Amino acid sequence: MDNAAADVQYSAWSGACYVTPLIGGYLADAYIGRYKAILVFCCIYLVGLVLVVIGSIPGAASPGIIFPAIYIIAIGTGGIKPNVSTMGADQFDEKYEQDKIEKESFFNWFYWSINLGAGISYTVVSYICQYGIPALGGEDWGFFVGYMIPCIMMGLAVLIFLAGTTKYTVPPPGGSVIASTLSIYREAIWTNRTAQTSRVLDRASRKYGGSYDQATVESVKLVTRLLPFLGVLVPFWGIYSQMSTAFQNQGCQMNLDMGKGHVPVSALNLFDTVAILLFVPLFDTYLYPMLKSHGCKITLLGKMWWGLMFAMLAMVVAGLVEIYRIAHKADPGDYYDKNARDNISPCHDIDDYDPYIYQRWDAGKDEDEPANCHQINGCDDYYTYNNRQYLNLTCISCDDIPQMSEVSVFWQIPQFCLIGVAEILASITSLEFFYSQAPQSMRSVSQALNLFTTALGAWVVIPLLYIVNSGGEGKEWVPENIDDGHLEYYFFLLAGLMVLNQILFSYISEGYEYKTEEELSRLAIEANDPSITSDSAL
Repeated sequence: MDNAAADVQYSAWSGACYVTPLIGGYLADAYIGRYKAILVFCCIYLVGLVLVVIGSIPGAASPGIIFPAIYIIAIGTGGIKPNVSTMGADQFDEKYEQDKIEKESFFNWFYWSINLGAGISYTVVSYICQYGIPALGGEDWGFFVGYMIPCIMMGLAVLIFLAGTTKYTVPPPGGSVIASTLSIYREAIWTNRTAQTSRVLDRASRKYGGSYDQATVESVKLVTRLLPFLGVLVPFWGIYSQMSTAFQNQGCQMNLDMGKGHVPVSALNLFDTVAILLFVPLFDTYLYPMLKSHGCKITLLGKMWWGLMFAMLAMVVAGLVEIYRIAHKADPGDYYDKNARDNISPCHDIDDYDPYIYQRWDAGKDEDEPANCHQINGCDDYYTYNNRQYLNLTCISCDDIPQMSEVSVFWQIPQFCLIGVAEILASITSLEFFYSQAPQSMRSVSQALNLFTTALGAWVVIPLLYIVNSGGEGKEWVPENIDDGHLEYYFFLLAGLMVLNQILFSYISEGYEYKTEEELSRLAIEANDPSITSDSAL
């Protein structure tokens, strides 16, 4: 599978992990509540992990097991992602000043703890998967042992979650809020469209001949005004996804040597995690309080804008690193060049460039077909040996072997760190924004919609990759051997798109009025008791 195809597969699965929260958030808000949703979907997630472990047994590994397993995990994560942060925030009672202060820091430390786990994955787990543990089967059993770790940890997580059951604040589900929301839109836009009011959604209220009380309509207005901010987060997540796609492609053809060993290319993600683990406490404890004390408190939307800025800078830096890498790339060579064989990118298998293996495969021997070799059109020169027909090597063409550059992979550290800072400012803040500005009865759905932008970001790069590779052979920006492409153009394109996105974000943010928890609580009371009239106008 070449780089572009692998990026597409990853983006499709990653996107699925952020679509399923729409289901989990809806079920939690409408029917089963956040506690039950977390518990049920954790069990589904655990089943997927068990299947991944089984599917990674040497000799039994099969896409028929692995692919269904990872999509079961995607379903499981759908009930966890939108509800864990929301349920955590529900544990704070804003009637108490201390709870109010601690709630402001909760989302920072929640995200920090996620990245602590990610740091373990990018170091311990990724190393074990790639190199194995000698006492536990070595490299052949690396993926089995590596995947066993998150499987065991997930089992422990479920037990820990159950242990706190009696201490949780668990708000009851509020019914099918999505159904009522869609009905309000239908009435306002179509059924009662002739009502005399300049506020479109007010047409669904009883005051103008609709079916709904004003408080319920106001709740839908709150969600509606959040939708543009969901749209501008999509390009941010498209850039974020480059850490697992284009950054990996770039790192694979850089120098991975570290002393007498090698750095797993996926371990560079650790620096994104390190940036988060380092800067979250600094921002939460020092930077934000210091700015506030000097009368310069940054709003939630202000933080998100700066997050987009750092994401753009990450792409610029990645493009500059690529230009530097290309300037110091190794000379190309095929399988017959010993230097090329010795300097192969560790992310590629030398057997896929071996004409001798292709020759034996073509002769019907028990060999896997080399992915990067083929028979030259019109060349059918065969000879016989031991009663087998062998294709002459002159009729076999294999691609040049992807080479490691002289440039160390550690030149990627700044771009990973910039993404980490961007996450602190944009991702963490979006969790707080879409929780604090959503109606209380729709907070899991609001978080699910926020997470859905991550899926859209992962998916939007799929057609983008096809477009930048549409020039035909020799003109792709992201080919399998990136020495033959223009990965730097791709990074600069993403940076340019982010600049345009920042302009749009500034426009829709202007004049935004934040809603307090007291206003949202009052609206929830009015929606539950139609005898109370609402004077709010959003």
